[in-house]
This record gives sequence, C-alpha cells and structure tokens, in this order.
Amino acid sequence: MLSNEEARARLATHPLPANPWVQASDNAILIHAEYTDTIERMLRWVPQTRWSARRRCWIVPLSGLELVRSILPELCRLAEAMQDTPVAPEAVAPEGSGDTLDETEARHLFRDSARLLYGSDWQRDTARALGREEAALARWLLGEGVMEAPPAILLAEMLALMQRRAANIANAADALARRMERAGQAAGATGDDRENVAAG
Repeated sequence: MLSNEEARARLATHPLPANPWVQASDNAILIHAEYTDTIERMLRWVPQTRWSARRRCWIVPLSGLELVRSILPELCRLAEAMQDTPVAPEAVAPEGSGDTLDETEARHLFRDSARLLYGSDWQRDTARALGREEAALARWLLGEGVMEAPPAILLAEMLALMQRRAANIANAADALARRMERAGQAAGATGDDRENVAAG
C-alpha cells in the first residue's frame, strides 16, 4: 500500500479521470455509491475503508489509490446503476458549443443513450450489441482511452441501435393495440349474445 505522501504525489502527476462517482481529496478517496456487498468485496484489500451512512458514500484511505484506479470502470458502473432511472439525453448542444461535438460531449451523449436503452447493465449490454470490447469502451467513457472507431462512428452506431429499438417497440405496441381491440370486440359480442339469450 502507498503512504499518503506517495498517493498525493501520484495524484498530482496522474489524477483520477473526472467523473461524478469517484473523487480524490487530500485525505481520502470518496466513492458516491450505496452500500453493496459487491463494492465491499472489491475494496476489502484496503485497510480502514468504510461506508458512511451519513454521507452516503464509501471512504477509502489514499493508500488504496492504485486499487481504486484498477477497478475504476466497474466502480463507476455500479455507482451509476444505483442512481435514478436515466432521462433522455439532451438533443441540443450546450449554448456556445457550436455545431460540432467534442469528445467529452460525445461520451456523455453515448453514455446517456446507452443507459436509456439498457438500464443498469448498459455498459456490458452496449458493448455486446455493438460487438466492441467492454473494457476498452469503459476506458473511453472515463476519458482514459481511445477507441478504434472515432466518436462520430460510435454515436452513429448508438443511433442505429436506438432507432431499431424504437421501431421494434412501435411495432409491438401496434400489435398489442390491435389484439386488445379484437379482444374488446369479442368481449362486447359475447356480452350481446348473453343479453339476447336472457331476453329470449
């Protein structure tokens, strides 16, 4: 394990990628996630790691920096899965951003779209649907790696997935509506028959 001084020096030269779930301070690493046995098992090698019920986060001593770095994609996936149901990604670029997408915005759009499609296991299911390596995709989403395909291609692939899903859902909804309509007509006819019998 690292000393606090060694960990601070490493963070100064190689900080953790910016993300909403895991942040390093001068004294500890905070993981903003609820308590789960899975995270506890992942962090069990770092002495004095604890989950704070008051702060709703895990507090990891700086000595565990390199362990946290090695499991960062999975920690972020678990933390994000515990959040509320995702909303649809913004279709309009932020004010002042122009008409082009930078890589950070592309990652956010890709991630939000994937969460909307696949829910809590979006990272694994998206990688499988696109035929891409999950670990490489996770590193790219954290800003730590480069995919073999440019962001524009990845977004185009995501758009195609969403359009296919939307078409499938629309077709299924139409089929369900037709079946319910036929069932309603049959139920109405059956009711009319009963009334005729009773009247006779």
